[in-house]
Amino acid sequence: MTADVSTGAEHQPDPATYACSACTLPWPCAPARDYLIASTPDEVQLAMRMWDELERAARALADRHPADLFDRFLRWTMR
Repeated sequence: MTADVSTGAEHQPDPATYACSACTLPWPCAPARDYLIASTPDEVQLAMRMWDELERAARALADRHPADLFDRFLRWTMR
């Protein structure tokens, strides 16, 4: 079954908290992940895109352990 990604573009991170601006869950939430997968040409580019997000989030979430940030932003890209 294919995920509906039509609303995924609405699920963007709040730069101050990295919570989803649409659903308030930690970003990337499930709809954001589905959208990112569908809108990124391949797995390598997806991982690079999420690494950039991890670097931005690390500044906003400085109190988080790096391994937690890795799990949140990159581990799910390794299918």
